[in-house]
Amino acid sequence: MTVRMLLILLLANLSCALLAQEAKKTPNVELGLFPGIGVNGHLPKTEDLDRIKEAKIGWVRVDLTWNWVEPKPGQYKWERIDRLVKEAEERGIYILAILGYTPGWASEEGDIHDPPRDVAEWKKFVRTIVSRYKGRINYWSLWNEPNSRTFFRGSLDQFISEILIPGARAVREGNPDAKVVGPDLAHLKGAKWDVWLEEILVKASDDIDIISHHCYKSKPRKVRKMLQGMVPPWDPPAVKRIIEKTGCVHKPFWLTEVGWRSSKVGEDKQSDYLIKFLETNEKMGWIDKVFIYELKDSPLEPGYGLLRENLEPKPAFTALGRFIDARLLD
Repeated sequence: MTVRMLLILLLANLSCALLAQEAKKTPNVELGLFPGIGVNGHLPKTEDLDRIKEAKIGWVRVDLTWNWVEPKPGQYKWERIDRLVKEAEERGIYILAILGYTPGWASEEGDIHDPPRDVAEWKKFVRTIVSRYKGRINYWSLWNEPNSRTFFRGSLDQFISEILIPGARAVREGNPDAKVVGPDLAHLKGAKWDVWLEEILVKASDDIDIISHHCYKSKPRKVRKMLQGMVPPWDPPAVKRIIEKTGCVHKPFWLTEVGWRSSKVGEDKQSDYLIKFLETNEKMGWIDKVFIYELKDSPLEPGYGLLRENLEPKPAFTALGRFIDARLLD
């Protein structure tokens, strides 16, 4: 074989490899998935991923929490995560991974919701998991709803200086191409979400690539109002106002949790509210991705699922499939 032929073959193989890698990076209409919608799946099983693909949902938000992944120092539970990543890739589904929750051995007070006693241990974990899945998981959130005492017992300053900034830098050490998504705040007036969001964007916007937020309200129009509408002067401003005020409008925005409980509003209204909000979001035009809470009902928070616990579809699952099909045909 001539040198020229060898070069042609090498270039052809390289081109194929690059195309395959690019296909893994971006779920899109060519893969039959819709990249504008994701779903919260916690730690999805094979059959869960099959359902996500069936609905043509492009993203899944998963819990790869520190306390579960590294229950003892240096002992990691990679097997199930490896399988999850492989199966998501096979289906063309992209992963947004949540890190956080301190294992007892690394916690200040032994509680998973406490800040770590040593920031270096947190950074080591983040760097380790991000580098392991480099090029396969490229989007990472650092904690979930840190402004809620349910999930984080530290202060706002501790979150910024001990979790967010060092964690974001560890993400980039593990994978310079990775994106940090956050701060994933709970939209609760009592949890001072507006104070947290403004302070985080003022002090750490350089460490966040994509701004994310959670919002649950009784009706779709109320979610829209909290995100970008006019609110009474005695209430916190809309989310978009804070983003504008802090000069962060150039950053993408993802709504990483929104949903309605069929156990409260009924299955038909759950479906109706979800589709109405997604249609409203298209009109708003500034939220890049919406992650529905959640894929299937759980005993801890019954009713939010698009599916029942046995994976039977609710009307919301069917309606979402029709909504996505219409967008894929556009």
